[in-house]
Amino acid sequence: MSKLIDDILSGDPTRVWSSACAIIKLRDAGELDALVSVLDEITSSTKNLKLGGMLIPNDKHLQFALRKLRYRRDGAGCLCRLYPEYLMFDPNEEQAAGNVSIDKITYVDGHWIDFYRCSCTTCGSAFEVQEREYHYTWWGWRLVS
Repeated sequence: MSKLIDDILSGDPTRVWSSACAIIKLRDAGELDALVSVLDEITSSTKNLKLGGMLIPNDKHLQFALRKLRYRRDGAGCLCRLYPEYLMFDPNEEQAAGNVSIDKITYVDGHWIDFYRCSCTTCGSAFEVQEREYHYTWWGWRLVS
């Protein structure tokens, strides 16, 4: 855990971006709480940091990681409620991590995925998840229950 905190506080764009991506995937309550305990320091040390990025600015990943930590700090609810706010939550990866179950996949023309129907393994909330592609694959999560 101290490496993740060291990386996010380092001021090095590559380390900050990489640690932000790790925070986005993180579900361990103790590790999230450790990060929340230094949230003000993380926020100030990453303010105005130039992270680069091509199609999506890498700052978007950092801002979402900070959003997740604020959500955790505020006790706002199950982390699944953040899915609609970030386009990079692959339902297959979320299922492999044990965060959701994919209950149904709907196809277009028999082979292109139109959407997934997923359920959160923590709170049971249901989502319809569109899979789309442009320069990269992205997923649009919508709460349905």
